[in-house]
This record gives sequence, C-alpha cells and structure tokens, in this order.
Amino acid sequence: MYKITITFSLIFLNIFCIAAQNEKSMKQNFFESLTKTDTVSGASVKFFQDRRIEDFVVEKKNYSGSQYWSTGNGYRVQVFSSNVQRTGKAEAFRIEKEIRDLYPDYPVYVNYTSPFWKVRVGNFGTYSQAQSFREELVRAFPHLKSETYTVKDQSNAAGTK
Repeated sequence: MYKITITFSLIFLNIFCIAAQNEKSMKQNFFESLTKTDTVSGASVKFFQDRRIEDFVVEKKNYSGSQYWSTGNGYRVQVFSSNVQRTGKAEAFRIEKEIRDLYPDYPVYVNYTSPFWKVRVGNFGTYSQAQSFREELVRAFPHLKSETYTVKDQSNAAGTK
C-alpha cells in the first residue's frame, strides 16, 4: 500500500509540474503563436499595439506597485504624415516597423486623425531631448528628413510612487 501511495503521489506531482510548465510557456508565447501562419488556411494575425500591452500580458514587466504611467505635456518626433488614403496607412505601419526594429526601446505611435496618418516616436520631457533624438533619426533614416519634426504632444512617462 505504501508503494502505491508513493507512486500515485509522484504521478500527481509530475502531472502538476507539466501543467504549470505548459501554462507558463503558453502565456509567454501567446502573441507569438497567434502571429504564426496557419498551416491549413494560410491565415495569420498581425498586432498593431503598444508594446506595453504584450509585456503586461506575458508579465515580462511589472507595471504595478512602485511604478505608474502618467500622461502630460511633452515632445515627440514626428517622422511621417500623409493624407493619401490609398497608401497612407500601409506606409505609416511600414515606417513604424523600421523604427521599432532599429530603436526597440523607444515607443512608436501610429495615429489616424482624419484625414491624416501620422507616425511619432518617443516620450520626451524637453524639446532639446526630442531634438537630439530627431537628429539621430535623420542620420539613421535620411529618406525621412523632409518629414521629420519635433512636435509638442501628450507624452507618457513612467514615474515612481
């Protein structure tokens, strides 16, 4: 009877560990698994969202406790604006991807305010910080030079409680 109890206990513990491991890997790969192409239909999902949403869902970053997000007056670097309805949206998201790939630590915002698609980068507290980053962006993306401006905008900033 003792051997049976130990055997069942080990089996139960093993099942519990496997279930916890599967839940953790599923949580970490949720967005990645949705973006993979379906083998039957060939369909895939593409996310256009703030990176903080994914970080929050998969618990890569902790946004509770000692840190909070506030919105206030600040500056961003505008790298694109278009009112051409046929190509504006696709161009905005293409530019967003280019900038995110080169500057993953800077937030990139794609906004649509009829009739304009706009792409803005960063959350800067001062004009000089934004202007400095603007110069760096122009060096990295010279084809965007004529459309790149430092603009006053609502800025998201992390603070501490």
